[in-house]
Amino acid sequence: METQALASQQSASGATPALGVAKDPADAPNLNGVDFQNFLTLLTAQLRNQDPLSPADSTEFVAQLASFSSVEQLVRANGQLETIASAITGGGIDQYADWIGRSAEAPGGSVYFSGEPVRFRLTGEPSATRAEAIIFGPSGNEVARFDVAIGREVQTWDGQVDGNALENGIYKVTATYYNDEGLIRTDTANTFGVVNEIRLDGGAASLRLEGDIEVDPSDVVALSAAL
Repeated sequence: METQALASQQSASGATPALGVAKDPADAPNLNGVDFQNFLTLLTAQLRNQDPLSPADSTEFVAQLASFSSVEQLVRANGQLETIASAITGGGIDQYADWIGRSAEAPGGSVYFSGEPVRFRLTGEPSATRAEAIIFGPSGNEVARFDVAIGREVQTWDGQVDGNALENGIYKVTATYYNDEGLIRTDTANTFGVVNEIRLDGGAASLRLEGDIEVDPSDVVALSAAL
């Protein structure tokens, strides 16, 4: 009788139902909006309003905590997967899938020399009467300098100095323009490299060319079949 009376008093005073018991589906907790602090609040309410003559088993609390923790981790994991999927399909790496294996032309002058001649293209200078290519090695030192065509046609560098091939590595091709009065300006040339990989870093896609050269897809000015 005392138990029934106590239960009636709790019902009449509007006591919070035990965790996991919802009188109506609309009252059920939304897992997407429930965090660990909410769980502790609900657990405290359950302890405060439980039947003192028949308290809940402590092992049940541990089981509830473990279950909630698992669900919370799954919700977070799903959110992360949705973010990755959105980046891949919505303006991420998906649109660059067919770039793999193709030759990309991009500014910056960096190119990987593997023993075969490398290609480059000058950006051009209409007022120039002479142009010179300057090649810098992996350590940043100048390794070669030679006259090149002023136009925007594709040109090559054989990777040799005095008949000897240089070591494999990443080189940088720059162009210096002159007129009759002397130096006009110096800038980097466009270079070419085969796209080996597309990576997603922080939601932004980036290309990895030969030699692990990183290029922003927006910097690519042309794509062609790899030679």
